[in-house]
Amino acid sequence: MMSRVVLSGLFVLLIVWDVWEAVGNLLGLPAYYSALGVADSTPWVLLVSGVIVPVLLWALGLWWGWRRQSVIEAAVIYAIALSVQATLSLSLIAAEQAWRADVLRALLD
Repeated sequence: MMSRVVLSGLFVLLIVWDVWEAVGNLLGLPAYYSALGVADSTPWVLLVSGVIVPVLLWALGLWWGWRRQSVIEAAVIYAIALSVQATLSLSLIAAEQAWRADVLRALLD
């Protein structure tokens, strides 16, 4: 039982790191867009999704992993959830950067 709690705690810490980064983006990037003079172009959908995706995958992974009989099965499920979450987070970050490049390109033209 103790190993299951430690494993779940490690999973939670890894997900919280990405939630922390997403909240930082949600709070910081609108001011950046505003400083550039393009506050109306802030990609709110991407910024809010960056916070929601890790939280949803954390809940789903924790629920699914905790129901497993074996600690190994739970570890595999947590690894899958972390992998999917990391992939989606990086995709959202890349989409925001592409969005920013388009906004800046339009501003310069």
